[in-house]
Amino acid sequence: MRTLADYTANDVAIEATQAYSKHVEQWQTELHPNGALECYFAAEIVRATWRIQSYAIFDTPDMPEQTRAAWLHYRNQTNAGIRRNLEELRRIQSDRYLQAHLGILLPGVASLKLVLPALKLPKQHEETKMQPENPTAADISRSEAILHAQIQDEERRQLAEFRKNNPDPLPEPESLAPAQPSPKPATPRNAPCPCTSGKKYKNCCGHWSKAPLPKAA
Repeated sequence: MRTLADYTANDVAIEATQAYSKHVEQWQTELHPNGALECYFAAEIVRATWRIQSYAIFDTPDMPEQTRAAWLHYRNQTNAGIRRNLEELRRIQSDRYLQAHLGILLPGVASLKLVLPALKLPKQHEETKMQPENPTAADISRSEAILHAQIQDEERRQLAEFRKNNPDPLPEPESLAPAQPSPKPATPRNAPCPCTSGKKYKNCCGHWSKAPLPKAA
């Protein structure tokens, strides 16, 4: 099986091989990749962090402003790539752990922090596998409730972050509805008609013949 050192053996020139090997060893201890896919993402992290260290020596006080802006942009993009590769590596390692130690195979969409609180992890000092107890209906319901609540918390957090990054959201549907006109006060039947005809309201505009017909008519 190829190791992280094998994936990164030809990344640098010969004169930088010794320093790069120490760099790879540090990340091997930090990331603990196991398998081809994990070594691939770990190698991407190793290369990106090496570039950041190598190019940082050019960031001097007398650097032109345009060059400094380009360097900062490149550094931010590289750091974003490191975070993405690290998240993917940890997700793969979490799936591998759950499958090996708990007998759970995740489809790749669940987050470890959402799953583990609802599960009972085995103690680290146990060397032999123990037969898991059959969970009761109450245990299953409690675990599902905890998992569902944490998923809702995560969705609310993501929604709050989206609203924070988008300060001008679309108006709520209620605000788009036209305002309903306030109903006019009813005129007493024996009062003078508001149309100033001099007749009583019941004999003028309030007469039954001037009432609006229903839609069926």
